[in-house]
This record gives sequence, C-alpha cells and structure tokens, in this order.
Amino acid sequence: MYIEMNAWREILARIFEQFKEQDNVSPAWLINPSTKRRLKLDKYYPEAGIACRFVGLTAKGQGRQSDWEVLETEQREQTRVELCRQNDVQLVLIDPADDPLKQLDNLSQQLVRASRVLAQGNRSVKEKQRWMPFLSDARDRVAKVRTLLNKNTEQMMGVLAESWRDREAGRVAELTSTPAENKPAKRRGKLPTFANGQRVCHDHFGEGVITKVDNGSISILFDASQERTFATELVQEKLAPIS
Repeated sequence: MYIEMNAWREILARIFEQFKEQDNVSPAWLINPSTKRRLKLDKYYPEAGIACRFVGLTAKGQGRQSDWEVLETEQREQTRVELCRQNDVQLVLIDPADDPLKQLDNLSQQLVRASRVLAQGNRSVKEKQRWMPFLSDARDRVAKVRTLLNKNTEQMMGVLAESWRDREAGRVAELTSTPAENKPAKRRGKLPTFANGQRVCHDHFGEGVITKVDNGSISILFDASQERTFATELVQEKLAPIS
C-alpha cells in the first residue's frame, strides 16, 4: 500500500500542477450536520473545484470495525460527497488498492463535470477564461498518465512512487539550501535522449550511469552506489548528459 499511496501522490501532483493544493483540509462548509464537526479532505484544489479522498485505508493498530462503525463510516462518506456537491466541488474517491486505470477514468469524468460546473457557475468571466484551459490540460495529463500505466501498471506505479520520493527529496533540498547556493538552471528546448551506459547528471542525485532504458523507464546507478528507476517522461527535464 505504501508504494500505491506514493504513486497516487505523484499522479495527483502532476495532474493538478497548475492548481493550488491543500492537504488534509477541513473547509468551513464541510460540516457534518449530525455531529456539527468538520469533515476532512485529503486533497483539495479550490480553483479546479476538485477534492480527493483516499479510501480503503486502515490505521495502524485498528481492528475490524463493528457493523455500527461501518454504518457510521458510510454515512459520513455520503455526507461528505453531498456537501461537496452542494458547494460545486467534485469529490474523487481513490482506493490505492484498486485498479488505477479505472480510477483514472473516473478522475477524468470528474474533471469534465468540474469544467461544466465552472462554465455554468457564478464565477466571473475572467476566472472562467483562466481556469477552463487548465482543467482541459489536467484531463490531457490524466490521459498521459493512463497511457504510461497501461504499458505495465505494476512497474509504472513503482516508478511513479519513486518519482514522488524524488519530488519530496527536492523539496527538502530547497528548504535546507541557502540563498547563496547555486541551483541548476532549468533546461529548455528539445529534451535529450538517453541510452544504456551513458553518463548523466540528475538535479538531486548527482552523477551516475544509465543501466537500463526500457518500456518508458530509465534505471540509473548513481556514483553513491544507489540505483533508481524513473519514468522517462517524468525525469528527462531533471537529467543532463555528461560528455
């Protein structure tokens, strides 16, 4: 489950890269009328009108739920869905243990609904003109991720999970670096192609040699003796060939 969760974090980060993300948030409007307590959203993208909730997860040490607890959980989830609908937010339920292709199809449908709600809603014309293209871009990225996973779902989920760890490592590096440090400039223009045995430099992991290029992924043995595998289309901008 750890790999699947990290893979989904990477998938969502890439699909919604043009939108602000809120983690573990309880909006003022998401209050359970039965208990008067706020409910939680695992991921919330206000400009997109999309929220995500991870389901099927069991907390460490949590035993089997009683029938009453199961009923309470179901009612709470139904309330969450209804409150989101009333506030023009499409709630996407993601089960990391379920088929990711099927769930990506559902996410694409929710993005279509979000576009329709935005177009017919009360937001200003300026906001609609700004966010409608971004929602279209997000649907395109869903299709790209789906194509990637369709090649070899299990392997590519592992690659995406690794990409999430790289993303987190990059965030830590940015937070701990000083302003005086030289950061590598972002590469622009045509992306390079790579081959087995080629030496490269990764933005975060430094220099290494490519050990395998196969089926949309690249494996690199870094000079620190650590081998990592990345999705080709996700890592190209972070790699530079070494002559």
